[in-house]
Amino acid sequence: MRIVPLHALSLLLIASLASGCQLFSTPRPFPRSQSPLKPAQASPDSVTMEIIWARFPANSPAISNDTWQAIDELQIDPAVRRELANNGLRAGVISGSLPPAIDHVLRLSRTADASSPPADEPTAAATTPQPKGSSLLTEPIVRGRVRQMPRNQRYEIQASETFPSIPVLLSKDAELGGNTFDQAQAIYALRLDPRPDQTALVELTPELHHGTPRLRYTGGEDGILRQDSLKEREVFDRLRLAVRLAPGDMLVLMGTPEAGSRLGHYFHSVASSEGPQQKLILIRLADTPRSNTFTE
Repeated sequence: MRIVPLHALSLLLIASLASGCQLFSTPRPFPRSQSPLKPAQASPDSVTMEIIWARFPANSPAISNDTWQAIDELQIDPAVRRELANNGLRAGVISGSLPPAIDHVLRLSRTADASSPPADEPTAAATTPQPKGSSLLTEPIVRGRVRQMPRNQRYEIQASETFPSIPVLLSKDAELGGNTFDQAQAIYALRLDPRPDQTALVELTPELHHGTPRLRYTGGEDGILRQDSLKEREVFDRLRLAVRLAPGDMLVLMGTPEAGSRLGHYFHSVASSEGPQQKLILIRLADTPRSNTFTE
């Protein structure tokens, strides 16, 4: 084994330093405006959605049939559109600028009406059983929420608070029937499927969640069984609608004035001390995953 003399090692070290070489590389400093950590990226399958709730007087001509002339209802399958109408519901798509009437509703004061009754007190003007903990009366007239939604993940849109008991008149194939649901809450179940052309297929299903919550096993997106406290679900598959939205497009949901005791009344009406109010629900596609079609 060859041993390098100590004086030879010292000469090698001096020569390295003189030539500008470094035995250990120094870390590269990061500018103060940058972080060494990469920013969190949204899932390539996620879609950005904005959900807006707005209230306005039911007897107001704010949104009339003339307004619906600027809303595309033909994107919804004719059979589904007919079943929605028979159950007091109306839906369509807005592309481009908002119709003036809807723009007016969305510009209403975001301050909650100070004359609204306490959440758990029924009103004399109420034509619907007052829901428990009715935050729809105590929250701002217009409110919104932005969500990042992965592909095909179920998301529930609250359309009402929980009613103690509601008698619902149901229409199926032009035949009328009825049922009473206790501890019922109106829910829209939403699923999204982003497409390569930067649009998204939006699927929406009306549901009534009712009864006492019980522990049930449910399967998650990952296929793992979980135990959750859930109510019974009445799913109205015949009313499931599917539309294709581009970024900026909105799906509009409303109840019809003649809904009576049909689903549209419980999904889109609120009783207040100043009289019944309508609820307008807008689902806007804000952003989709960037397409790789034209990228290298």
